[in-house]
Amino acid sequence: MEKPELLKLLDYAVATVKKAAAMALEPGMELNITAKSSRNDLVTDVDKAIEQFIANQLLEFSGYPVLGEEGHQVDSFEGRVWLVDPIDGTMNYIETKRDYAISLALCENGVPVLAVVQDVVADKTYTATLGGGAYCNDLPLEAVNSDIDYRQVVLLTDLKEIRALPRLSQVLEESRGHRRYGSAALEMVEVAAGRAGGFIHLWVSPWDIAAATLICRESGCLVSRVDGTSMDVLQKGSVLAAWPAVHSGLLYRLVQAPA
Repeated sequence: MEKPELLKLLDYAVATVKKAAAMALEPGMELNITAKSSRNDLVTDVDKAIEQFIANQLLEFSGYPVLGEEGHQVDSFEGRVWLVDPIDGTMNYIETKRDYAISLALCENGVPVLAVVQDVVADKTYTATLGGGAYCNDLPLEAVNSDIDYRQVVLLTDLKEIRALPRLSQVLEESRGHRRYGSAALEMVEVAAGRAGGFIHLWVSPWDIAAATLICRESGCLVSRVDGTSMDVLQKGSVLAAWPAVHSGLLYRLVQAPA
């Protein structure tokens, strides 16, 4: 894709996401909360309305199909496809009223080429284009530190990962500690912005991480599956996103080191 076309699409994507963020803050409707796969996997009418708004805007402007968490489907990932999570962190949206995001990516033949992650409450807009760097509120993100190892950083992960990965508990004790926000997109851009050294999650969907993966890579982070295999953002699975030395150290300690 030519750069002028990509930047034109990015400008429209950012404007659309900002309008959607305003909808999240002042929805003008009842939430009408329902559970999906479990009592903690929730969706609201606001999630659905935001996805429909974004999909309508993007289809009219670009003509590219949209895959969304709350119902929009695509027949193929060939060519250009939008991936949207209207509210990444719906539990936070309902309960804590912060730490949720709108995540939007444009993929070309399965590769993210454009990304927007909107931290709605903090009013921070993280963006990236393939080969064009990563930004927050139009200011370039500094390249992450490539030499610091996992023992010198805060790591982002959750209880289910600690339970499932036998070595993770010890790794966290050796690190500066761990935190959990409840929004994969926000946690990954925290790594990209240099505020956390790594993010470990065992089950994410394409709309959760497609945008944040590009933002991370454009800031110098490495993104793979937890076992070190390459990341296909179009497939559900695990994610390990981290600064370079943190990534290699975590991969060795969690997977490669002798038992």
